[in-house]
Amino acid sequence: MAIIGFYLSPNCCHLAWHYGEQFFEQIYVLEPGQTHAGALVPLINKFLTFTPKIIATTTGPGSFTSIRIQLATAIGLKIGYGAELFCPNTLDILEYASGGAIPCIDSFRDDYFVKIDDVVTCKNEPELRILEFQGKKLCGDLGQFPKNLALSLIKYYLANPQLKNLNKPDPYYVRTPEYKTRANFK
Repeated sequence: MAIIGFYLSPNCCHLAWHYGEQFFEQIYVLEPGQTHAGALVPLINKFLTFTPKIIATTTGPGSFTSIRIQLATAIGLKIGYGAELFCPNTLDILEYASGGAIPCIDSFRDDYFVKIDDVVTCKNEPELRILEFQGKKLCGDLGQFPKNLALSLIKYYLANPQLKNLNKPDPYYVRTPEYKTRANFK
């Protein structure tokens, strides 16, 4: 089965493919002035040498724009190739890739989106450092980030075939993009 996975992080496009028993991967660093939207599809087109049956990307949480680009690209590829979608949330993929560490994604609002004991919430860095002091391992934007999250995404799919219900490309929001931080709220 042919699978393509992609994930957008600040200044990078993570890409991975699985075909037969082989994995292929690439991390493309954006050049100054280049955008994710302008880089992702040409990269996929350049390296995709087979017809994918599965298109895998994450639904967030994360950068609002990156999530929209990922999901729009996945939907376009789904339509173009007649493929299926696999769209878990980013916290689950980080947790899987790190062997169960607490996934942390910077919200860029002075806190982090985290998943602790299957509960998704927001915590600030001092709160997370206390957990780390207590012996908890952090991953993602605090702690170790997987080398290529797109490759982890494909491996997660292959390890969890029962998760076929993750085919809805809906953004996963911990809070909406219009959310005001306490510091900005008046």
